[in-house]
Amino acid sequence: MAETVAKRAAKKALAEKGRRGRPKDAQDTESRASYYARKYMESQVANTNMRVQSEIDETTRRMIDVEQQLLAGQKANEGFRLLKEELAMLQSERKATKEHLVFLPMKKSYHNE
Repeated sequence: MAETVAKRAAKKALAEKGRRGRPKDAQDTESRASYYARKYMESQVANTNMRVQSEIDETTRRMIDVEQQLLAGQKANEGFRLLKEELAMLQSERKATKEHLVFLPMKKSYHNE
């Protein structure tokens, strides 16, 4: 009986020692190495998405500028075709850039469950 209690105490002490080295927000079955690998990947995804989203925003700003020039050019009827081609090119560039997002932004859904 005393031997069983000693084994339990040793296992408990070993388990406590293993937990001290782990970060507090780590999952129960996650080792330190896998925790830090997961955190690294999460930060890389966030950085990549932020960079790609800024590229999309820049392309969108350029599209707005071209659309405004297109409207002004349409009124004056000069350079209309070139501006229309540039707008089509920017739209396809933005679509291609959106495909590089690691995780696409989720749309909020407000349904009752």
